[in-house]
Amino acid sequence: MSICDPLPSDPWVVDLVPAEPLKLHVPPLRRTDSNSPLLRTVGNTLAFVSHYQPRGHTLRCASAGRWPDGTWSPVRFIDDPAPEMGKWIQSVWRAPDGPLFGWYHAEELAPGDRRLFLPHIGAIVSHDDGRSWRFLGDLLRRPLAEADCSFANGFLAGGYGDFCVVPDRAGQWFYLHYSCYLPDESWQGVSVARYRVAAREQPAGLEFWRDGKWQGDEATPLFAVTRGWRHRDPAAYWGPAVHYNRALDLFVMLLNRTQDGNADIVQRGVYITFNADPGDPAGWSPPLQIVEDGSWYPQAIGTGADEGDTVAGAEPRFFMSGFSAWTLRFRRGTSSPPVRIGRETFAGLFGVGPR
Repeated sequence: MSICDPLPSDPWVVDLVPAEPLKLHVPPLRRTDSNSPLLRTVGNTLAFVSHYQPRGHTLRCASAGRWPDGTWSPVRFIDDPAPEMGKWIQSVWRAPDGPLFGWYHAEELAPGDRRLFLPHIGAIVSHDDGRSWRFLGDLLRRPLAEADCSFANGFLAGGYGDFCVVPDRAGQWFYLHYSCYLPDESWQGVSVARYRVAAREQPAGLEFWRDGKWQGDEATPLFAVTRGWRHRDPAAYWGPAVHYNRALDLFVMLLNRTQDGNADIVQRGVYITFNADPGDPAGWSPPLQIVEDGSWYPQAIGTGADEGDTVAGAEPRFFMSGFSAWTLRFRRGTSSPPVRIGRETFAGLFGVGPR
């Protein structure tokens, strides 16, 4: 029986299989600090990684190998309306006619004595293979006056961010799965919005999944918080990374989970969920824990000649914070216990651990 012909009554589960250690980033980066777009065609790999010091910025690498092995250079924003604001490119898609379209997470410094940020999400385009980018406009942004500086999580004062963008199989819609940190906890969680691929040059007509249908100007969370982001110890999923898995013919989402922290958004685990169609957000399966502890920004990146962070096959590489020493092996049946990946595991594999 092939991977595409499972017993329909059994749920999909995944095992972490050890693999040769590799990293997306190179010194002086100690780790990556967001979802990392990677696009691969025959004979070419284009990758982007981001870091937070001295403020958010993204590096680009084009190489002939399956994984980045060339020079990393900072990307350039040609018409940046706020160059003092950190920006992390977290998703990239190549149009059939060649241009790259990207989406970034930006962090606006909130007023007040503590260093908190109001993140937002915007769209960009590149006509030189990702070396430079022009701004297309904000997608999700709240006014700075709405920042809530009473938030005690250590980083955020509201807003939207930590997201991914993936098109549907028909190439008609972009689906933006994002983390919502708004002060009103009824909106907080992992949510989804969409807009038409045909509107990519001038993003418009954003639709939100709200109360079981596409409507409104705010989204009902797919995975709501159990303790809100205003606390020192939020309990929440965040930072979705979605890819279409060809072997499963399903969309697969990886999630961070924080709980019982101390103003540090401590990582308690990595979870996975499946859906046949992102246009039906109610179809996501209940999140299944696959990693205990681990690190921020889990991703699956395909290994095939035309795969990457949004398209993968049967056994993609599993990354966290740009580190990988595992593949994901999907099967039907009973799930295995979560694999514990702590600081000592990272130190033993890579000689250094993530945050």
